[in-house]
Amino acid sequence: MNRRPRTGSGSLLMTVAVLGVLVALNVLASRGAQAWDLTRSGINMLAPQSVLAARSLESNLLVIGLFRSGAGSDQAQAEALVSLYEAESPRIQYRSENFDVDLADVRKYSVTEPNTLVLDYRGKTQLLTPALQTEQDFTAALVKLKGDHSPVVCWAAGAGGRSRTDTGQRGYSAVASLIARNNFQTRDLLIADVAAIPSGCDELVLIAPTVPLSASSIKAVGEYLASGGSLLIAGDPWAETAAAAGSLNDVLKPYGFAFSGALVVETDSSRAFDVITPAVFVYGSSPITRDIQGVASFFPQTTAIKGAPDPAAKAVVIGATTGGSYAISTPREDLTRQAVDEAGPFVMMETLEVPAGAKKARIVMVGTTGFAENRVLPPLSNDANLELALASFQWLAREDALISIPPKPARALPLTLTQQDQSNIIFVTIFLMPGLIVFAGVMVWWRRRLIR
Repeated sequence: MNRRPRTGSGSLLMTVAVLGVLVALNVLASRGAQAWDLTRSGINMLAPQSVLAARSLESNLLVIGLFRSGAGSDQAQAEALVSLYEAESPRIQYRSENFDVDLADVRKYSVTEPNTLVLDYRGKTQLLTPALQTEQDFTAALVKLKGDHSPVVCWAAGAGGRSRTDTGQRGYSAVASLIARNNFQTRDLLIADVAAIPSGCDELVLIAPTVPLSASSIKAVGEYLASGGSLLIAGDPWAETAAAAGSLNDVLKPYGFAFSGALVVETDSSRAFDVITPAVFVYGSSPITRDIQGVASFFPQTTAIKGAPDPAAKAVVIGATTGGSYAISTPREDLTRQAVDEAGPFVMMETLEVPAGAKKARIVMVGTTGFAENRVLPPLSNDANLELALASFQWLAREDALISIPPKPARALPLTLTQQDQSNIIFVTIFLMPGLIVFAGVMVWWRRRLIR
């Protein structure tokens, strides 16, 4: 009988001691800034490459979030990502602004889409649109900003076709501005009779010339690709000048490809803006399409890409039409299907990597010059064509190899607590719960004392 009170007292003292230790640990933990991510994919921490990129900044990096309030802004998600980088480097400085109010920053950085992150480092900038706000994108932007090389885009000029300075709906001024904001240099290259593509061209852009390319021009492009160059080439259906369309295909002929020249009609209304503007939601697996799966891009008045590559080459279909599509080979006003029309599906955009000595030539083929014209880019449109165009230029510049971070599942957002919320949590965890346990222990001790 004499052991019971000692046993009860010992249990009570042990409970109080354990609670005291837990309270002390809680207090110590609250004063520190250490964190551990125990999730399987490490979704709440940065990959080693990202940590290194943040810690190696030699100057201050200004990050500006230009958000538009309302549903779908993903502001909390973007700021949660930025906060992970801020925790790794005191040089990263973030501020949030209203896209519709902060016109000074919108104009200064030529931001055309709300909910964009602006990264400003030593006078160089990177714009991360909503579709380009993953850890991979942010770290790639840091690496580019710290790099000394700005890829040079040589734009074929002097043979007709779309102009990078044309501000009309059919012009390419928006995409030219887009790549300039992402640290690309652009210069015109007179292509009609060029004897050699300059070695300083990181990539060549050839957009459906209306004047036939000379044999020397075609040879120059071939030699450029044979040395490991990069080419963005776009065609159109129903070419006004057959010779010009034929010379464009002569560039692709050594690689087993050609533009068919027929107008593609898409009958599936769920996969088209209208019958001659097919849409793509599901893309081939490529660095170009990493961030736009499930987001629509449009291919106005497109033709099909035909052919098959050499077994040593690697081809990836980026976008294609449905099996209900068909192609009209010769111009006509009546677009209803006729027996002579070729049945789909058709490839509208495809990439190709071809061994070229120690390097690989890279080619992006698009069946329409409309995929990157002003009318399908912000502010006139909010589809995925902007990301598709930018990623194509980046892939051609081999910027996909800057980092290799495996994709992660959606990251849990930090819980924002008010001062009252924090006080309630402290009261419950430090006073109420331990107090209830102590009270229960006292009651057990008192009951045992009574029955003794």
